[in-house]
Amino acid sequence: MAVEIHPATAQMLSNFRYDHLPEHLQAVSRPFHDLAHRLAETLTGPEVTKALDELWAAKNWAVVAASNNALEGAPAPAPAVGDMVLYRLTRGDVAHINPWRADFHRSGSAQSRLGFIGHLGNHVQEGDVLPAVVVRVHAESTVTCNLRVLLDGSDTWWATSRAEGEGLGQWTRKGAV
Repeated sequence: MAVEIHPATAQMLSNFRYDHLPEHLQAVSRPFHDLAHRLAETLTGPEVTKALDELWAAKNWAVVAASNNALEGAPAPAPAVGDMVLYRLTRGDVAHINPWRADFHRSGSAQSRLGFIGHLGNHVQEGDVLPAVVVRVHAESTVTCNLRVLLDGSDTWWATSRAEGEGLGQWTRKGAV
């Protein structure tokens, strides 16, 4: 039997829209929509509005759970030019960086104060994790990036065609290390 829907109940029903959601979330939200309308069309009293309020909360949690499940299975998006990542130095990286810095000091250039920028900074070690700016993203079967690694000093290091990962010579998203 159809009943006259109270304005407060009608307002609550508008919270059960699902057409704005992606299709996989619509499938989760639609049963809540249908139940809400069935309750509003057959029951009366302030308890109906309260029941719809509780149902709305349950629907929201179900949509959040479905959304999280979908995100867990989705690959992370490729970084974009300008993004910051963390890069782990390799033995080869260190073999280039440290001699440049030592040569700059040995030559006396560090004390000359002539205004040019040299390789001045702290000693680096294999496995050091440093921030890096993504300067190019290569679209391959695995995403590789060219990185401008920010060293602890006045210079930087180019790390080219580096893949995402936890190992030496790889980059991770900030906060992942």
